[in-house]
Amino acid sequence: MSDRQFQESKRIALQRQGWHCLRCGRNLHDPSVWPGRSGHHRQLRRRADPTVRDLPCNIVELCGSGTTGCHGWAHAHPAEAERFGYIIPSWRAPLGVPIRDWNGDWWWLLDDGTAQRLTQIEIIEWQSNWKEES
Repeated sequence: MSDRQFQESKRIALQRQGWHCLRCGRNLHDPSVWPGRSGHHRQLRRRADPTVRDLPCNIVELCGSGTTGCHGWAHAHPAEAERFGYIIPSWRAPLGVPIRDWNGDWWWLLDDGTAQRLTQIEIIEWQSNWKEES
């Protein structure tokens, strides 16, 4: 994938998230409200499958940088970030790992840049499977 694909996926993520940090809900459209935002690879860039590395299902926009804000939180707290879908191990596919947003809703991030909310049954099944596999 290219930097062009990554930039396009970040744009798609911002639209999908309504210009809010997916984790805390801060407005990312107004830099005076929260300075800084960055595209985060859920399956970390250096370990990601090259075929999905920069696709919209693997990219979310978070406030801060890789060391500050929610982006920094994801890297500083990898176990908790994995539990909520912000970090995905290299052996899992991004399409098969939902992510929890600032409202507590869980979402499947799809290849086409859209998101689909999980049903209560899907949430329970996902959490049960995650505990068994962890």
